[in-house]
Amino acid sequence: MRLRDLPGTRIGNPTTSEVVYSPPEGADVIADKLTEWERFIHAENGVDPLIVMAATHYQFEAIHPFADGNGRTGRILNVLMLVEAGLLRLPVLYLSRYIIDTKHRYYHHLRAVTAESAWESWLLYVLAGVTQTSEATVTKINNIRSLQEDFAQRARAVCKGGSHSEFQAVLFEQPYCRIATVMERCDVSRPTTTSWLSGLAAAGMLHDMKIGRDRVFINWEFLQLLTAP
Repeated sequence: MRLRDLPGTRIGNPTTSEVVYSPPEGADVIADKLTEWERFIHAENGVDPLIVMAATHYQFEAIHPFADGNGRTGRILNVLMLVEAGLLRLPVLYLSRYIIDTKHRYYHHLRAVTAESAWESWLLYVLAGVTQTSEATVTKINNIRSLQEDFAQRARAVCKGGSHSEFQAVLFEQPYCRIATVMERCDVSRPTTTSWLSGLAAAGMLHDMKIGRDRVFINWEFLQLLTAP
C-alpha cells in the first residue's frame, strides 16, 4: 500500500465531526516513523509480546500511514504479531470483533493515550480484549469439535460415505462444499459423491442449494457455530 502523502488529514469524531487528532504528514516523515515502529516491534527488550502488540497498535494508528484502511490493517497486524511471537500457531484470534463491539471505548482509550499519556488504561483495555476473545475462541473450537464427532456418528448411520474420514474433513473445512471438491479430495466418482451428499441432505444434515449451475451443500449446524457471537 502506498504511504499517505497528501496534507490535511484529520481524524474526527464521527458523531460531531470535531477534529480530535492530526496525524503526521509527509511520506518521508511517515516512513521514518514506521521504521521506528518496526524497530520497537523487533527489539529484544524483554517486554511481553502482548504489551508490545498493544503499544504498537496505538503507534500504528497514531502514525496513520495510509489514506484508507488503517483500522483494518492495524487489526490484522495485531494477530500476525502474536503469530510471529509464537503465542499463536495460526491467526485464529479474532480480536477485531472485540474492538468493533467496543468501538467507543477503543477510540476513547486511543485519544487518552495521545492527550494524557494514559497508557495503563489502554493496555488494560487491549489485554481484556485478548482474554475475552481467547476464552470465546477456545469455547467455539471445543463446540466445533463436539459437533464434528456428533455429525460423523449421525453421518455413518445415513450414508455410505459417512465413515470416510476425508469426506468428513471436507465438510468441516468450510461451511459449504461442492460435488467437484468432494470428488477430488476423496478420489471418488461423481455418482458416489452425489449419493453421499444427497444422503446427508435427505437426512437434514446438509442443505442442498442450486447456485448458478452448481449444487452447493451447506453444513448449516457448522455455519451457525461459526457465525454465533
